[in-house]
Amino acid sequence: MIICICRRLNETTVRQAVRGGAQSPESVQRAQGCTFNCGKCRPAIAEIIHDELNLGCAESCPICAEPVAAPLVAEAETTA
Repeated sequence: MIICICRRLNETTVRQAVRGGAQSPESVQRAQGCTFNCGKCRPAIAEIIHDELNLGCAESCPICAEPVAAPLVAEAETTA
């Protein structure tokens, strides 16, 4: 699945960057040699980071720097 249309990043490349040590949307972009253009991919990248690192979030997530969507929080609570 395409995650970033502007920079042509797909889900696989984002997951590889996270597995290689990237822990924020910005570090994923740096690992892929690009920067944010429109920024609409930032939430999707953050969600992949959460998935790869098995993070559960409180009301505000330090990775996303904004409130996490309710379904992600509910999923984290049921798996904890």
